[in-house]
Amino acid sequence: MHHLYNKPLPVTILPPPKGTAHQTARVALLLFGGISLIYLAFLKPLNWSSDGNEVLQVARSLVLYQNISVPSVSEGLAGVGGEHYSIRYPLLPVVITPLVAVGLSLSHWLNLPEIPVISACGMVSSVVFTAATAALVFLLAVRLGGSKSGAYIAALSFAFGTMALAYAQTLFAEPLLALITIASVYLAMGCTQTAWGAAILLGCLAILAKPPGVVVAPILSIYWALKRRSLFVVLAPLLALGLGILLYLGYNYLRFGDPWTTGQPVSGALGLVGMPKRLWGMLFSPGRGGGLLWYCPPIALAVVGGYKAMRSKPVEVLALVGICAAYLGLYSLWAGAGWDWGPRFLVPTVPLLMALTGLIGPRDRAGLIALSVIGFLINAPTLVSFYERYYWELLALGSQAPYTGIWGPISHAPIFHAWGAALRQINDALSSSPQVLLTAADGDVPVAMQIVTTWWWVLPAVGLPLWLGGLGAGLMIAAGIVMLRQGLLTAYKYK
Repeated sequence: MHHLYNKPLPVTILPPPKGTAHQTARVALLLFGGISLIYLAFLKPLNWSSDGNEVLQVARSLVLYQNISVPSVSEGLAGVGGEHYSIRYPLLPVVITPLVAVGLSLSHWLNLPEIPVISACGMVSSVVFTAATAALVFLLAVRLGGSKSGAYIAALSFAFGTMALAYAQTLFAEPLLALITIASVYLAMGCTQTAWGAAILLGCLAILAKPPGVVVAPILSIYWALKRRSLFVVLAPLLALGLGILLYLGYNYLRFGDPWTTGQPVSGALGLVGMPKRLWGMLFSPGRGGGLLWYCPPIALAVVGGYKAMRSKPVEVLALVGICAAYLGLYSLWAGAGWDWGPRFLVPTVPLLMALTGLIGPRDRAGLIALSVIGFLINAPTLVSFYERYYWELLALGSQAPYTGIWGPISHAPIFHAWGAALRQINDALSSSPQVLLTAADGDVPVAMQIVTTWWWVLPAVGLPLWLGGLGAGLMIAAGIVMLRQGLLTAYKYK
């Protein structure tokens, strides 16, 4: 009977990406490097969101005190030992801890306030996550059967034509969850035990990045079951998910002395009432926190790519659509929303859908490029302005428009006012000194709305000329374009 246990299990695997593995990896690295450089040229010197500020405070406590408490003035809640703890999620603070440690060292070395320095360093993580996600959009599209040239255009469309452009400049959990989600899918569709193991590990980490990441592991299990993998492989993601849940419960107990207390206002925020309205709103509404098709126009062509891929890889397409539908359905149960730019909760679905656009034919690529240009124009104001500037203006005028929900008045939709708000913020910045940044408190709204939100604009605050920063940013953009051009030429060469 011993030979029965050693007999290899029959498996069906996807073909390796077209072209040599070396060239595929080279194109992905050029994508990652070029996008990172362009994003970094617009890196924000100050974080505005309360979510990001809590994440920074947790990482700061890990560096300085080796604990996870936060100052009582933050949005944290009182917990074990009378200390305050963040209500956010555990993985992102841990991941950015080395960056925050660098920021603390730089602030002491340069004799600068900690907040802006650790904010800028911490937000490098979102740049890295989003650039890596773009590279995986390319790799996944190729693995699904798309040409390298088509996959490359899809990756560029993701990076510059969707709300990924906006959220690469923020400190939310979504960019990390998006990276984990697409990496899990890409590895799950691989052909080695190492790839499967990595996919299982990422399925565990997804819930630690943000609880809705719970949808990843079960769909990986279903996918592997449909691909007739062994029972162990099918059950492994669920076991990993169980481990992730236990770790999250332990994190809750560490903070609040109760494994079931998250700090989030769950009671009254989840329910079926209003679910259909929120579901359709996250897809089609131009209002606050809604409208995937409004804020990410290229996604419309995912239908075309998915239809084409269904002929040869139906199970893979169903897995991608299943994860996207699970995120959408789960978040449609959630009644709360903040000052989001588009449907922030659906950020993890965007790279999966954009990977499908990499499978469209050459005749449809002109449409993809055109929609990406429109998407860039919609999202570009967030490069030099906090997208919350428009909401802040409405609030200052006494308007309740920021709180009118996903299906708020179209006249108040931020995509129609973002450029005007950005120009007004630039005008305010020109009439104020970059020195205001050095007095910024945690989440200081007036200061955040008085600066051009790029690192090079505030260099005069530390005694460096503005032209030097502008030159550095220009060189970064130029180098990024050169890398992206080289990657595009390589993609077309090795079709």
